[in-house]
Amino acid sequence: MRADVLRIVLYFDVFAWPVRRSEVVRLVAPHDERAVEAVLDALVVEGLLGSSGAFVFLAGRDAIVADRVASNARAELLWPDAQRAAAVLARLPYVRAVLITGGLSKNAAGLDPDVDFLLIVATGRVWTTKSALQVVRRVLPPAIRDLCCTNYLVDEAHLGVDDRTAYTAMELATAVPMWNGPLCRRLFEENAWASAYVPGWSWVEERGANAQDPRRGRVTSALERVYDVAGDALDERLLGVWDTYWNRKYAFLDDATRAQRFKRRRERSTNHLEDFQFRVLDAWRERLGRYGLDEPMCAERTA
Repeated sequence: MRADVLRIVLYFDVFAWPVRRSEVVRLVAPHDERAVEAVLDALVVEGLLGSSGAFVFLAGRDAIVADRVASNARAELLWPDAQRAAAVLARLPYVRAVLITGGLSKNAAGLDPDVDFLLIVATGRVWTTKSALQVVRRVLPPAIRDLCCTNYLVDEAHLGVDDRTAYTAMELATAVPMWNGPLCRRLFEENAWASAYVPGWSWVEERGANAQDPRRGRVTSALERVYDVAGDALDERLLGVWDTYWNRKYAFLDDATRAQRFKRRRERSTNHLEDFQFRVLDAWRERLGRYGLDEPMCAERTA
């Protein structure tokens, strides 16, 4: 458990982010709070960790606590708009579940924040949905449009994430289910590989029950019936359009890098031009080495 606790604190230190004791408990052993607290206290006594109120962090990093408090305050102001944006997304054709990821899912917001969303959509309708999102964004009020970063779409029949790294595991572990709790829970259950990096995965799976259930409006259902006339052929054509667009716009990237940052498969779409997960992982691994820790491994890991 000591190693697990240190790995979590070291991971968030990459972001200069002190961790609440309660967060460490949830991510390491949600049903054994006393044991986790005892490990944290021991690490503080040993001088490896510092402690300030509810926060723990690497020794000598006391200054980052004030930054987190300020970031939390900005996030609290951002949440109402994020909830409204999630409600809009949940009512779009083929959207089956909505989760918030990124900084806000960790209750963090910068000076010019946005909100990252993970959308689960109907099987075979990823590219129809993605294209519709581009149209909808143009008519949304700026306050909501500028918030919505729908960078990850996956269909409900293919919920397993293929980038099996500590970064992806932590993004899933901290994702906040907003709509369709049962389907969000399925997402977590089908990515149980992440427990190699987040031992408290049972807590993550339980979170799926907290999301609201979307009510499918008549307009949404009618639009889906219209799109279904074209069916798979439309989705395949739109995939081709996006493929051509990204290849041309990001021709300066090599093929392998472009394929990683802009996934173009029938069941999945991602677009992260500045995919910094590998920089995060490198920084985390450097910290692990400094503290004499190994990186956990999971089945079928993609690095």
